[in-house]
Amino acid sequence: MRRFPRIKFKLPDIFLLREDPHFIELSVGRVLPLAALIAFGILVGLVFETGVSHPYDKVLHIAFFALLTLSIHALFCCRLRISAFIAMSLGILGEIVQGMLPHHQMSVPDIVANAIGVSLVVALIALIRSETRQALSDETDDIDLGEMGLKPVPTRYLSGESVDDSGSGFSSDK
Repeated sequence: MRRFPRIKFKLPDIFLLREDPHFIELSVGRVLPLAALIAFGILVGLVFETGVSHPYDKVLHIAFFALLTLSIHALFCCRLRISAFIAMSLGILGEIVQGMLPHHQMSVPDIVANAIGVSLVVALIALIRSETRQALSDETDDIDLGEMGLKPVPTRYLSGESVDDSGSGFSSDK
């Protein structure tokens, strides 16, 4: 299978909080969704009037900025703070530019909806990271069944059938 070329750029030291290197990876799979979202945002937010009514406009802002944060997150190779900061900056800058255009208006509720979209993605990624970190941790807490007054049920390795202690060979139908 033929793959598209990938280009990596090292981030400036001001963005690095730890010693390990982080890169911006410019591949088609990472740049194309971001370019499509930015083009959509410019066309819908600045050039054309969408005509979307009030409650659905906020849903559009939340969904757009959630997707924008995800695509920026993929471009910056999982630097969550950077991607959230850039997405929020783009949202605020877009609203300021809309305030300067004659057929658009700047709206604080739109900025709040943008922040909700960014926050949802940040919370989801942080939750997934913490769950993954917890699942991969070396600390395994074994449960002592005897302490709880229980005894383990022996099972056969591959079939999962219960082993009967009485020797009859029949498995229980629990």
